[in-house]
Amino acid sequence: MIRLALAILLLLRPASAQSDLFAEIDPAMKELAAVTGLPMKSRVERSFISKANLRKFLETRIQETVSDEELRVETLTLRLFGFIPADYDLKGSTVSLLTEQAAAFYDYRNKKMFILESAPESTQRFVLTHELAHALADQHFNLGRFIRKGSTDDAATARLAVMEGQAQWLMYEVMGAKTGQSLRKDPGLVRMMANMGESGLSQYPELTSAPVYIRESLLFPYSRGFLFNARVIEKLGNDGFREVFSRPPATTQHILHPDRYFARAEAVPVDLEPAPKGHKVLIEGTLGEFDCLVMFKQFGDADSAAARAERWRGGRFRVLENRKTKEPLLQYTLAWENTEAAADFAALQSQRKGSRTRIEQRGDRVIVSDRMR
Repeated sequence: MIRLALAILLLLRPASAQSDLFAEIDPAMKELAAVTGLPMKSRVERSFISKANLRKFLETRIQETVSDEELRVETLTLRLFGFIPADYDLKGSTVSLLTEQAAAFYDYRNKKMFILESAPESTQRFVLTHELAHALADQHFNLGRFIRKGSTDDAATARLAVMEGQAQWLMYEVMGAKTGQSLRKDPGLVRMMANMGESGLSQYPELTSAPVYIRESLLFPYSRGFLFNARVIEKLGNDGFREVFSRPPATTQHILHPDRYFARAEAVPVDLEPAPKGHKVLIEGTLGEFDCLVMFKQFGDADSAAARAERWRGGRFRVLENRKTKEPLLQYTLAWENTEAAADFAALQSQRKGSRTRIEQRGDRVIVSDRMR
């Protein structure tokens, strides 16, 4: 699926606005270089930014990268899947969500780090590490090019999880080093840090109240990306910092199940049904395990969602529009591990769809055609 947040590529987390924070940047970069084995190539530019200017920055970045038509189509796509209500303001809500959490971000376009003037001081050192981890990775792997080279929507989401998850890992590793701990040596510390990240959501009311798909899309690169990178570093050591950029995961299933990444498991090719006459294609893309995971969470049983979504093997979707009536149509096909898994997903959709939806199972495939109600 497409993701508006991918057009922004920001990390927004609490940080300190103390003037002496800038003095910590160069030593922190050297520390990151020592941890990763990736040498610092250049000095990172830095500046403060007000909350009002941050909101303008986000609005401008979206306007520069997402056209009005692309925004309309993405909103329509999310509505057709049932991920957002009919009156949901996707652009405005995205800006509000990111501004709510904002305190610092690395702008990969201008190679510059910004720190919010009014941000709290409590976690300054650790968040600085996260932001500078992006800067260091950008010096070696060009983050803008890296994310653009994702061959599918699902692959781009997986690459974002590489970036944010690696920065999370480095932030937690530096944090642990202050008390003599290390993620490399203590799997329990990895689990504790993962749980700690999820427990802090209550301080963000906009994020907490967001639709499930929007919330999960924003959290996935950090939470699941962290666990993925932890597994890669556990297996490959320092080589893992480069490996995930030189051989990035191809699907969100690779992020959710690192063993499939190591095995180079590929998604099953999926063909869509022919487009009906009189319709034009607005957008076509991939459906990954992440998308199915959210479907099972939002429309089924959250406790069993992960186990059911894991049986995903491939998927594509298309949104069309009737040339005369402008009525939208969603078509998608999903490949599953076996016929039982396909039947499980078909049953999930049958329980929530109406008379304007056609659901058909063909062996391990489920074909859905859905018109706006």
